[in-house]
Amino acid sequence: MFWDALRSDVRFTLRQAARRPTFTLLAVGALALGIGANSAVFSVVNGVLLRPLPYHEPERLVMVWSDNRNEARPRNVLSPANLTDLRDRNRTLAGMDYAVSFMMRLTVKGEEDSAPVWALRTGSDLFTILGRPALVGRTYAAGERRVAVVSHAYWMRRMGSDPSAIGRTLTLSGGEIITIVGVMPPDFAFPYRSMFGPWVSGGAMTADMWIPMPLEGERWVTAGGTLIRNVHSLVAIGRLAPGVTLAQARTDLGAISRRLEEEFPDSNRGWGVTIVPLMEQTVGNVRPALLIVLAGVAVILLMAAMNVANLLLARSVSRQRELAVRTALGASRARLVRQSLTESVMLALAGAALSLLFVRWGVQALVALAPIDIPRMQEVAPDSRALVLTLIVAIASGLLVGLLPALSAGRQDSAPALQDHSRGAMGASRHRSRLRSTLVIAEVAMAVVLTIGAGLLLRSFTRLMMVDPGFRSESVLTLQMNVPDRLVGDTSRPVIADERRVFYEGLLDRLSAIPGVIAVGGTTRIPLGSSSVTTSLEVAGSPATERLPEVEFRRIIRDYFTAMGTPVVRGRLFTGADGPTAASVAVVNQTLAHRMFPDADPIGQQVRLGPSRSGPWTTIVGVVGDVRQAGLDVEPLPEIYLNYAANPPNSPFIAIRTAGDPSAVAAAVRREARAHDPSAALYDIRTMDDIRMASVGEQRFLLLLLMAFGGLALLLASVGVYGVITLVVAERTQEVGVRLALGATPAGVLAMIVREAVRLAGAGVVLGLAAAAALAPLLASQLFGIEVIDPPTFIVVPLVLLLVAVAAAAAPARRAMRVDPVQAMRYE
Repeated sequence: MFWDALRSDVRFTLRQAARRPTFTLLAVGALALGIGANSAVFSVVNGVLLRPLPYHEPERLVMVWSDNRNEARPRNVLSPANLTDLRDRNRTLAGMDYAVSFMMRLTVKGEEDSAPVWALRTGSDLFTILGRPALVGRTYAAGERRVAVVSHAYWMRRMGSDPSAIGRTLTLSGGEIITIVGVMPPDFAFPYRSMFGPWVSGGAMTADMWIPMPLEGERWVTAGGTLIRNVHSLVAIGRLAPGVTLAQARTDLGAISRRLEEEFPDSNRGWGVTIVPLMEQTVGNVRPALLIVLAGVAVILLMAAMNVANLLLARSVSRQRELAVRTALGASRARLVRQSLTESVMLALAGAALSLLFVRWGVQALVALAPIDIPRMQEVAPDSRALVLTLIVAIASGLLVGLLPALSAGRQDSAPALQDHSRGAMGASRHRSRLRSTLVIAEVAMAVVLTIGAGLLLRSFTRLMMVDPGFRSESVLTLQMNVPDRLVGDTSRPVIADERRVFYEGLLDRLSAIPGVIAVGGTTRIPLGSSSVTTSLEVAGSPATERLPEVEFRRIIRDYFTAMGTPVVRGRLFTGADGPTAASVAVVNQTLAHRMFPDADPIGQQVRLGPSRSGPWTTIVGVVGDVRQAGLDVEPLPEIYLNYAANPPNSPFIAIRTAGDPSAVAAAVRREARAHDPSAALYDIRTMDDIRMASVGEQRFLLLLLMAFGGLALLLASVGVYGVITLVVAERTQEVGVRLALGATPAGVLAMIVREAVRLAGAGVVLGLAAAAALAPLLASQLFGIEVIDPPTFIVVPLVLLLVAVAAAAAPARRAMRVDPVQAMRYE
């Protein structure tokens, strides 16, 4: 009997849908919008936050950092000696290996015109610890050198998926010759940009190539033959031993770091260890933003469901006589409720089916809008989890949509409804009116919460974009370059250094001569778009036992500060007289000057860079304004700049200030660079404005989504208010006629209807403000420069909602003003 009744309910629902196509399309469309948006956003959350990382037992993988308590950097890179001690002395990790803390842009001989290759140099056990074998060939073994493992994308793009590529040799920029020994699977990625945090260079999603780099090389060893302990440039990945918890590993390695502080106080005092699960390191920064987006889209679905419920409640008015007849013929309350729920669930399932057509488009749009800083975004795609969620959400939405109309139907009193001329049969019951009003109040409250969230993010983003970055980004073109292979070599060889310096001087002369170019310069790391490198700094006259602070370190080529528009605060900049044979001089930023010389003039002070206290002294000749290197929302750190002449870099960034549109000179820059040396490789040509906007990509992504949700919430709330006020006018037509017949003015009728709209919206605004005040702290991590209870936002948003409610009530209110009293008196 149950299945017979269900089939009957389904047939009846289909007939009702065919008879009222407009109602059906509105209901199905609203639910499809809400369900589809939820499925698309869940696909992103699933792909980024829930799907396991592409390694064996990824839940046991951790990242090991130095805890630089001296500079409040809990996730600082490691030194080779400390890393080796932590690896060899611990009893809780089954394995631990390292990678250099930044990826390198390389070119392959014969492929200079192609995109640069992103290479990561690692320890030989990295792939074993990650637990992923090669798809083709093998990974490299302990002690191997001059070999490489390439990504599946690189293998397809550059080698045409040729299996015989295994064993092929490549000549990299600098003359290094490597042999390809393996190709990784398509889903393998290491590192994600977020794994290395501020240390990884900008631009790459993941590595194209992995090359072994033993710690025993000259780069990591002191003159005495021991590993360097106070130069930090490595990241470490470990695997927890079976049965070992994260807390046990933290205790074990923490004890080792404390012993290292006692054994090596000069280098390790104030340095501890931080252990972070690899999943948290990868997605921890974006988790709050994505969960906020998921919550916002869930509110949109709830509001859409409430609007459909209001439609069903409104339609139930016209079905009162039908329901009364059913009740009189013996239909039970449970039978009426079931029939109503069947209708709403079928509407929701139809909406879910329609939403599937848009989920893939929605996911593609989200991926296209998302900045490259969001890890794993390129892996996002609808899968079985998203389909299951769509089905669950559809059924839940259907039950939610149909619950109130179903209960209202179950409460139907058949006696008055069967009387054709009774007021009970012609108008909605007070119970239904209260239900509709309650739903609209809830909709307005949720709209307030969403729009206040969007308003807070908008105010925060505005404040962020008003931050002075320490340079003028307009009219600046940037690029990175690799010098020709013949000029790459040991920087201690004067001949090589002289050749590089001559190369740069000739190139910059050519670029400066391009029409429209005002200034040209270079640096080793561009603001907002590259990795961070630090060095210790000793001030002349400081006690030998004093701890050396860590400062940011960059080399400067010629007119870089002028090209970037960084102001000179005191002293001078580098000049042509500061050549390789001249006394070493430096320029510092204001933060370093204030911190290191609070009561003295920094100009003329002598400092010494690096871990050795026996190196040459450098004289400070100038102070420039602070530059926000790590991000617009990150305070500048102490920073020192050296002239490039003594040690010209191999892969500098070039900044070119122009008189007009910087993109217009890009072709001329390429042409002049090739004319200077055809083998010079230029890449990553972007304007500084683009780099600045990319640096706030995550904030802009969250803002755009919540602004869209906020606008949609306003629309849904206005539709809800419009629908309820329209029904109120219809139900009170006779009352309005009586009022007009007794002398009421149309303006008075208008005020009465608008007061009803303001009453509903006002109640929703009050509830929404209370909810927003309670939930606003959840946005704290996403805000910059404002408090979570921001008065302008909390004042403007409610006023906007009230105006929207009045505007939504305007049309039905005008209809009420035009009621003919004679016709209204005959309404019954």
